Amino acid sequence: MRDVKEPEIRRAEIMAAAMQLFMEKGYIHTTTQDIVDKVNISRGLLYYHFKNKEDILYCLVEQYSDKLLKDIYTIAYAKDKTAVEKIRAFIGATIISSENISEEGIELQKTVDLEENRYMMDKLSHKLVEKLTIYFEKIINQGITEKVFFVKYPVETAEFLMTAYVFVSNNISIKYSKKEPVDDYLNAFKVMLEQSLNTKKLFSN
Repeated sequence: MRDVKEPEIRRAEIMAAAMQLFMEKGYIHTTTQDIVDKVNISRGLLYYHFKNKEDILYCLVEQYSDKLLKDIYTIAYAKDKTAVEKIRAFIGATIISSENISEEGIELQKTVDLEENRYMMDKLSHKLVEKLTIYFEKIINQGITEKVFFVKYPVETAEFLMTAYVFVSNNISIKYSKKEPVDDYLNAFKVMLEQSLNTKKLFSN
């Protein structure tokens, strides 16, 4: 008897199987036939849900990004945090390190950095910038109300900062370099934040 499942369940199964194969064999060496065999479905059913292997990867990275966006949304709209606390929480939630990233996350980072996936990553990065700009503007406006940030153009400032943050963070060579260069980039961004928000209260003790 044919195993009929809801589309959402089947899509989730395909994505989970693909992620496991990417970790075991690597993205380049994983084929759509490998995924079909892993899930035990027909090739036609795979293509009903996804255009190709690249589409599956896009959905996996999008899923990973959506979790981050939900975390930032929670920070930005928290009623019990000051603007300064929210900026610090934002940094803590978005900084990539070996302590706060899963094995799946590491594999996805390596995969999206492949030259063939540059266009996909660019598309995802623009989506992240768009969402993060909204949330960061919310934090900036709260800081203006609390008189700890002094910003003339909150929307534009948020977009400039988030564009720089996302695209530099996506540079895998930076993420996988030694700790000192990574710290240099983080410290530089903190300085940019304080200067852009016209405050000295963000990271001082």
